[in-house]
Amino acid sequence: MYKFFSISGAILLSFNLFSQASNAKAKALLEESSAKMKSYPSISLEFTYTFENRKVEPPVVQSQSGTIALRGEDYHLKLESIEQIRAGNKLYNILNEDEEVQISSYDNEEEDEGISPSKILSSFSKGYSYKLGGTEKIDGKTIQYIILKPVNTLTVDKIMIGIEKSTKHVYSLQQWVSNGTVTLLKVKSFKANPKLAAGYFSFNRSDYQDYYISE
Repeated sequence: MYKFFSISGAILLSFNLFSQASNAKAKALLEESSAKMKSYPSISLEFTYTFENRKVEPPVVQSQSGTIALRGEDYHLKLESIEQIRAGNKLYNILNEDEEVQISSYDNEEEDEGISPSKILSSFSKGYSYKLGGTEKIDGKTIQYIILKPVNTLTVDKIMIGIEKSTKHVYSLQQWVSNGTVTLLKVKSFKANPKLAAGYFSFNRSDYQDYYISE
């Protein structure tokens, strides 16, 4: 984790107008979803995260379940392999199995090409082209997909975001990278303004006295 014509002039014009309307609807839906999720002071999600690259030998396929709570830009992530806390511009990677904590600065999100937790709330408002994808019925929910293609990088091929139409909540975020890597984050449950313990978004050194802490 560390780290989407021509038969006559009239038909062409009609297609172009439809395409522009579709693109505008895609961006408007994305912005509406972003605004809706950012309107909550805090949220918590239960999700699955899949990372795969079938272009390498041997192919890599990894899948984990996890939870994340977000408040503003801060978050507390728990995966099977790692626990991660972002507090301000500090990122704490907690490796419980190795009894180690790695502390680093989190200064430039734009350099992160993976699906990071903060991207769940990103509007992707700049640097992308947009279009509506298909819809899908999942567990009684209608999911509308939006395909984004970056215009200023050759590293990411496309991104596809699934949005639940009734709630405008993000359902999934999938990304294809030019090296063959495909990552997928899928939300299993969503809670707005959950009850969380005091200090849940901070790192307390006293809780890790027996751990090796590196900065």
